[in-house]
Amino acid sequence: MNIFRKSILIYFLKGYKMVTRKIEPTIIEMLKYFRVVAINGPRQSGKTTLQEKIAMTYNMDYYTFDDEDTFDLATENTQNFIENITREKNVAIDEVQMIPRIIPAIKMAVDKENKKGMFLITGSSDLFKNSKIKESLAGRMASFNLFPLSYAEINNRDINIIDKLFSDDYTNFNIDKKLTEENFISAVINGGYPEVYELPVKAKKAWFDFYIKSRITKDIADFENVQLDKITHLDKLLKVLASQVGSIVNYTSIANSIGLADKTVRKYIQILEALYIVKLIPSYSNNMLKRVIKSPKVHFIDSGLASYLLSSSIEASLMGKNKHLGNLVETFVYSELIKHQSYSEENVEIYHFRDVKQKEVDFVIESHSGNIVALEIKSGSSIKKEQFKGLLALAQTIKKNHFKGIVLYGGDKILPFKVEEYQFWAIPLRILI
Repeated sequence: MNIFRKSILIYFLKGYKMVTRKIEPTIIEMLKYFRVVAINGPRQSGKTTLQEKIAMTYNMDYYTFDDEDTFDLATENTQNFIENITREKNVAIDEVQMIPRIIPAIKMAVDKENKKGMFLITGSSDLFKNSKIKESLAGRMASFNLFPLSYAEINNRDINIIDKLFSDDYTNFNIDKKLTEENFISAVINGGYPEVYELPVKAKKAWFDFYIKSRITKDIADFENVQLDKITHLDKLLKVLASQVGSIVNYTSIANSIGLADKTVRKYIQILEALYIVKLIPSYSNNMLKRVIKSPKVHFIDSGLASYLLSSSIEASLMGKNKHLGNLVETFVYSELIKHQSYSEENVEIYHFRDVKQKEVDFVIESHSGNIVALEIKSGSSIKKEQFKGLLALAQTIKKNHFKGIVLYGGDKILPFKVEEYQFWAIPLRILI
């Protein structure tokens, strides 16, 4: 029995209750309007569980390419496989990236039948970044990201942080007064992978170790024609990236530290991004901003994986002995933002800001209407006026009525701050859990 099956067994023995995914109603609704709906995200984020639940509810036949017999059958004659399984029912197919030529076969099937909700597919890589997949299914498919569990899902909270931040009400966040610093640090260190966030420390380490060596390495080899001898550098690259979360990406420095060429490091990071392991956050700019540094920052999709790679523990973090804690808190905030972004009413993009004077803002969230919510992350429990200097520099380039500036900090009170003529807010990080 592998470690993933063992962790599932542990959950059932503990009386684990299935977590409702916030994006589920959106996916069900989109099946009414699109011929193909895709759920993409990292391995073990819960895609298969959600897909199976929807398939069962809506009487769809379910197939997974993780099953060897199904994989062999679909590989041998892909077009015939698709024609046969769609004769009577709509179908759900898991891990479609494992057989890239399944996508053209799906395209032919939906063009022929022209039925809504014909396919519900999942993939553990970004279909649009996989060089082996040539067909985009444009106009036929709606695609959604399913990330590891958000803490709104884990704690069954009815809130969307993105929508709340764009509202005009910052005085009512319903922060649970029973939440402690330890609760928050635990969330940062554990992350949100459904099968791992509640496991004991030794089991968690075994899970992540297997996840990297078996899942990520295998998917990289499947994703693109990567030389097998180069994959041995993957562990080093992941650890270097984990140590640099929230930092500007320096490809040359990374390449020198692990003994690879710059272009190889770039390629590996692009693949890790396509596999939903890391994310490069682009720099924010507009016509009023000049000479802004354009390099991206790197974050992990899951802070638990980054914490594992850095050997970070809850105990050391609470004792002030985790030198990476500030950066891990920042990557935790990012991971929660993108989870809420996936089902928010506000349609937003997330950036970072840094000017040539080294004034920075960790996250710049821009709505499609041009409104901005800027977030600076401070893990300390006290707040000082100088901590708003990056927000002030950015605010001065944007129309005041289009801008909100917030410092998320480790305290427990929501506080207004006036800096020059600008109104800012200090809000507890605990709103995220």
